Amino acid sequence: MAQPKPVQVLMYIGDDIFVGTSNNFGPEGILIQMSDPPMLGTPVKLKLQFPDLPNAIEAAGEVVWTNPYGTGDAYVPKGCAVKFKGLPSDVASALNNLSFQYHQSGDPLKFYYS
Repeated sequence: MAQPKPVQVLMYIGDDIFVGTSNNFGPEGILIQMSDPPMLGTPVKLKLQFPDLPNAIEAAGEVVWTNPYGTGDAYVPKGCAVKFKGLPSDVASALNNLSFQYHQSGDPLKFYYS
C-alpha cells in the first residue's frame, strides 16, 4: 500500500497559528509532527487538509501528549497529540475511514491520545 501524502495541519491557539503534518489520526485524536509543540493541556482548534479533499476538516481538542525534543521520526516524533473534543459523528466517521488510507489497521498510534 502506497503511503499517501501527509495531512497538512493548522493549529490555532488564541491568535497564534502553528503548522504541522500528520500520518496518524483517527476519530479520537491526531498525532502532529511540528517544530514547536504546545504545552500539555493546551486547548486547540485544528484545520486538517487532506491531499485529496477539497475542504479542510475542522476539529477542536486538547493537547494530551507533547514532545519538544523528539527525533522527528514516526516513532519518536517531535510534536504533540491532540485528543478531539465534541467531534461530530460524521466527522469522526470520516476520520476513521481516512485513517485506513494511511494504515491498513487504521490508526496504529492512537495510544498517544486515547
